[in-house]
Amino acid sequence: MKRLFNIKKALVLVVIAASLLVGCTKYANPPAIYEDYEQNLQQPVKRKVLFISIDGLVGQELKKSVPSNIAELLKTSKYTFNALADENTSNPSSWMTMMSGVTYTNHRIVDESYIPRPNEDDPHENVAGYPSMLYRISTVAPSMKTSVVSRSVTLNDKLLVSANETYNGATDEDVKKKVLDLFNTKNSDFMIVQFTSLLEAGEKGGFTMSNNDYANALKKVDGYIGEIAKGLAARKNYPNEDWLVILTSNHGGIGDSYGGGTLQERNTFAIFQNKNFKGAELTGKPMSYVRMWGYDGTGNKPLGVRAVSDNLGNSSDYDLATTKELTISARFRFNLNNTIISSTYSPNTYNYWYSGIFGKDSNTSLATPGWMYFTWGNDLQVKISDGVKEATCQTAKVNGEWYTMTTVIKAIGNDQVNIKIYNNGTLAQETTTSGMNVANIKTNDPLIFGYRPNISYDLVDFDVSNVSIFNKAFTQDEIRNSLCSVDESTNSSFVNNLKGYWKMSPTESGSIQNEVSGKSAMGLSGDFQSRLTSEVVPCDLGENAVFIQAADFFPQIFYWLEVRTLKDWKLEGQVFLNKYEVEFLLPKQ
Repeated sequence: MKRLFNIKKALVLVVIAASLLVGCTKYANPPAIYEDYEQNLQQPVKRKVLFISIDGLVGQELKKSVPSNIAELLKTSKYTFNALADENTSNPSSWMTMMSGVTYTNHRIVDESYIPRPNEDDPHENVAGYPSMLYRISTVAPSMKTSVVSRSVTLNDKLLVSANETYNGATDEDVKKKVLDLFNTKNSDFMIVQFTSLLEAGEKGGFTMSNNDYANALKKVDGYIGEIAKGLAARKNYPNEDWLVILTSNHGGIGDSYGGGTLQERNTFAIFQNKNFKGAELTGKPMSYVRMWGYDGTGNKPLGVRAVSDNLGNSSDYDLATTKELTISARFRFNLNNTIISSTYSPNTYNYWYSGIFGKDSNTSLATPGWMYFTWGNDLQVKISDGVKEATCQTAKVNGEWYTMTTVIKAIGNDQVNIKIYNNGTLAQETTTSGMNVANIKTNDPLIFGYRPNISYDLVDFDVSNVSIFNKAFTQDEIRNSLCSVDESTNSSFVNNLKGYWKMSPTESGSIQNEVSGKSAMGLSGDFQSRLTSEVVPCDLGENAVFIQAADFFPQIFYWLEVRTLKDWKLEGQVFLNKYEVEFLLPKQ
């Protein structure tokens, strides 16, 4: 069934979207990218996108037996079988993430009404609305022609209503036939296609190739993909078109179900095909992290998120008095300090004042021994106290992007403490303090990531991943050699010196496992979220080290279509195809 774009309905959605776009958390935004080019043809080449979702196709199940037509596409594709759907894998939520470029944490779509669910902790909060990429195109590039062919009436009538034309198919074969018809009768710049037979087979007998109905559904859809690829290449104007064909799935499945956040339910695949691409499998790994922010909820301060270990005792492996040497490494990303509530001292900056954010010391007073990372405006200060005297080392933070900060602390004799801070493996600052009582640098306090009640004078807001603590003072070469893998700590030649390693991948209950057997886990409090991003390390992992998530499709499509993305859209995805421009951008003739 064909349905032309309803102007009145679109205007209503515009009003709703405008009214909802308030008070959102800010996230890093991919830069707007424009590429003007021509091929050696008489007419300029027009970029176009065909986006196909094979709903319910699990990435690792596809990898077991890649059918012939999809295998042919891989020869000219950047692809992965380890892509990740959003944490809420219901059909509406997963499609919303793909189409909006915003994760469930923010869009809060859970059902086919496509109305955001209120925050249970703050039901009066104004929930932001995030329109689909089709709506964005209709506002910033209205001359672009868009179309949708899907199996879902509600998907067409609600989430994708801003397409110029939408069509509903009763079967996957109906969808295929309509796509081929549109190739011959229309001139779409961006087409979205949905197949659902694998989803239906998975719900009945399991999302696995051992389910014959699931495997047969894949073979049939693969045939449709082959016909679509031939039909696309047969378009009359195809020589003057440059198509990016994207194949993916909205989510995976576990057993015969989906909707949750297990890796099996989130595991999908992503294929980005273009006739000029050199085939390459994307090798990026996920990096889990937790956002630590806020305060203890007293006064007008919001209750934030922090992690606290069990009490460790005053002779633990994390006390300098016990170990005499420590190497502490963590990946940080500091956010603007007004994303939750305006900073007390310097709103809308990366400055945080007088707050402990990480360490084994619950107070900044000289009378409380231990060690702590302490904010100092745009700097981070490492503070070490013996209960009477303090040793400090201070250096500038790296703001707004991921970096690895490594601190090496070494006792020299019984009365000196040497501190070195390395940012991304480069020595940033070093101090040596005399007159210390090393034997007293110990405390019963737990390890704490995040705010400290009563001493967080300013609100903190940072992301943290991959925290490790060794009872050995690393050299600079040893630090640099340890930075290039997400599992660098457990693979290190100094694994026997590893006394704490937290990947910051919490369970639903908020427990962050310590990868070192027998050592203390961390317990999260507050409204925490388990998040993933592409692994970020300060070394070259190769151009194919890209990890794809559902929110990445939006910025990729806009990049290919040469449509500018705007900062206030608050997109959460990454652009990676620009890494391969040498393959597909030809010089102007």
